[in-house]
Amino acid sequence: MYNNHIFSVGVHSVFLAFWKLECVTPLAIRNGLSISYEEAIARKSRGRDLKFKWKPKEGSDYEVAALHYGYEIANGQVSAYHFVPASSVRGALRSWTISHLVHPDFRSKMTPPEREDETRTQAYVDNMQAALAERRNGYQLIASLFGLALDTRGEEEQLANAGRLRLETEKFSEAKARPIAANGIVAQGKAGPDNAHRQMVVRNPLDRITHASKEGGLHHFLEFCRGESFAVRISILNPQGSDLGLINLWVREMDDGLLRIGALSSIGRGRVRVVKQSYNLWQRPGAPKIEGLEHFVASKGHDNDALADLWQSHTLPDTALGKFKKYLQEHV
Repeated sequence: MYNNHIFSVGVHSVFLAFWKLECVTPLAIRNGLSISYEEAIARKSRGRDLKFKWKPKEGSDYEVAALHYGYEIANGQVSAYHFVPASSVRGALRSWTISHLVHPDFRSKMTPPEREDETRTQAYVDNMQAALAERRNGYQLIASLFGLALDTRGEEEQLANAGRLRLETEKFSEAKARPIAANGIVAQGKAGPDNAHRQMVVRNPLDRITHASKEGGLHHFLEFCRGESFAVRISILNPQGSDLGLINLWVREMDDGLLRIGALSSIGRGRVRVVKQSYNLWQRPGAPKIEGLEHFVASKGHDNDALADLWQSHTLPDTALGKFKKYLQEHV
């Protein structure tokens, strides 16, 4: 039976995973904003010059959908940098897990209705309770790992929990700044953060009836180029063998191109592969034994680890991660 009081005995173990992900195909992470560019044709040359502006559209400028970015303070100055938000990676992992592990009978009933519709709200809660009562439909694992929110007016809210998985991402690790590539043309001008190589793409959807360009469908957007890389750090509190089995599936599916991140995956965007990975387990003295602990190797940890000399450290070799897939069988 599902237990939402997952921390009733406190936190006794922490599993830490590190991935370095490399873009196999271009990656598009929108932020809802736009930058602009103007196209100037040289008078005595057959070429042209694209000048991007890190500011709103003005006059005859073209709008370009911008990429996700944040700000940091370095050397006494505020500067912008590109990164993949943790919510995008977490959402991709959760969506893939629901699509592949949750039984189809419950998958279509997991979307909560409008709060004003009390009849549908009660039906939704009943479906969630039925899904949580059956261990082999996969939903218990989703609710325990990612968390569960039941926004109702009754006692069913007691089923909610914050989940055991935390995820953080690091900014793109491009060592050398490169300008935007636009159809083979090097763009000039200031166009926001330059810690990742970007390219501008023009997309023009076709009308299914006339097979001509859709009216108003032409748009420009930026995307991260293939070959760019960024880091992901995952922490799981009170881990179970099934959690590690799920991480093994995520790595496999990303490498196979079936688990993608960001937008436009239907046209080949968002494929990544794991080029570097490491896994560590920390346990406090007297902690309950974790399934598959025999596959770990005891280690001393690192001097900069917050739990060093306090909890016991274990390292899981990359080759041993696949041995945890058997613990997923009871959830599917």
